Amino acid sequence: MYYTKNMLENQFFSFIKKPIFILALILVVFFLKGVFLTALFPIFTGQDEARHYNSIQYINEPENKTWETTKRTHIEKKETFNDYNFSEEIIKTGRVADFDVFRHELFNTVNFSDSYDGKNEADINSKPWRPYNFYDPPDTAGNSLYHVLGVQIEKIFSRSDIFVRFFSIRIFSVLLGTLAILLAYLIAKNIGLKEKYSLILTAIIAFQPKYAMYSAIINYDVLLIPLFFLFTLGAVLSLKNGLNWKNFLIMVVAVFAGLFTKGTAIVMLGMFIFLIACHIYKKIKEQKKKISVKFILLPIISILVIMFFSSYNFLELIPYKKSLSETLVSLGQYLSESLTLGRFGLSSRTYWGSLGWFDNLVENNFTDIVWLIEIIAGAGIIYFLFSKKKFTFLPEKKYVIFLLAMIVSLQLGVRIADWKIFMRTGGLDLGTPGRYFLPNLASHIILLFVGLGALLRKERYFKNALILGLILTFSFSMYLTFNVILPRYYL
Repeated sequence: MYYTKNMLENQFFSFIKKPIFILALILVVFFLKGVFLTALFPIFTGQDEARHYNSIQYINEPENKTWETTKRTHIEKKETFNDYNFSEEIIKTGRVADFDVFRHELFNTVNFSDSYDGKNEADINSKPWRPYNFYDPPDTAGNSLYHVLGVQIEKIFSRSDIFVRFFSIRIFSVLLGTLAILLAYLIAKNIGLKEKYSLILTAIIAFQPKYAMYSAIINYDVLLIPLFFLFTLGAVLSLKNGLNWKNFLIMVVAVFAGLFTKGTAIVMLGMFIFLIACHIYKKIKEQKKKISVKFILLPIISILVIMFFSSYNFLELIPYKKSLSETLVSLGQYLSESLTLGRFGLSSRTYWGSLGWFDNLVENNFTDIVWLIEIIAGAGIIYFLFSKKKFTFLPEKKYVIFLLAMIVSLQLGVRIADWKIFMRTGGLDLGTPGRYFLPNLASHIILLFVGLGALLRKERYFKNALILGLILTFSFSMYLTFNVILPRYYL
């Protein structure tokens, strides 16, 4: 009996140490934490969430619209939730849920409780309002692939109240976020990191506070992020195994779906073209003979098909203002206003989820600590790229160069878009909030620790740095959840 018990214990501990179990645990914890956050954030409080949900409802409207609409131009300065051209259901639900309290009163909370039911919950559950837009034009965020997928959930639960439909789509976002975590693990593993280091990096990405929050709301970026991760994985596989139909298809799917999700996916298309050019050049250089025509034609045809069906006017992406001299003047003005410590600080805080709701030691100093670590890691990356020393526990230089290229290309893409709007309005109306850079979260975290590992030089120090990074990220994530978000809305 004793021997049998020992065997069972050994088998149990052997099982829980397996990478597949640890990975599954990370994914389950991320998903459950995400579901908790979907319930923690009150309805419509996510970034542009009401607009994105209205996009879903607008797409879901019947083609034959029998109701009358009222012409109402978009109000520049919206004083209340009623000023938005949303569906009747969204406007009325937001009003009875006291959404304006969240919008205008940072240090106030809403009285959710009304005996057993939530406040006004019975009125909302009775579905007295229609999910139709009665104002023309409606306030929407376009007709992206994410919204089209959200419509399917809206249809499935069409007979349920808005809470069921809305929070079901939020949970769908969490599923997409969980998929991205899995892809992050595959990226880390395929660039040559050991399994245990890949798992720790995956856990760090899973507990990155802003990413966890963002994956719990309705927003098309929630689909764009896993598509970026998918493209990064396909590119890494092409660098590892050479260009083949599998990794080529992965990249094509990511780019194609990305362009139907958000314009930021243009960055992936640019990197895809660059990678294909590199692979063709390498093939020609290695073989020095005639190479297969399909090896060259298939990528070119795929790129042309993607560009044709994406319906983007790619010439409009080029920033230009009347003349070259005016364009250069505009660029100088833009750089002087956007490249400031204040702007960088804002991007960093919003990237890491430091919400700024409370003035305290942790929130005020966490991103400063991260900045210091990133500066050190940046020096480590430079040392890694130019050093002749072999780091057996770190990935090859080609992967690091590619991940750096992904970081730089997204930075340039976002800032060019910001500059184009600056040309038109004279202000930083788009800006560079941290959430715009989350699509490169996996690349960023991997590079951060590669840089630290290069400076630390020894594998055991690299491992300790990863563990410390996980502890810090986990602690800050839990702090924001229970010491910032929870009291902000409920205490």
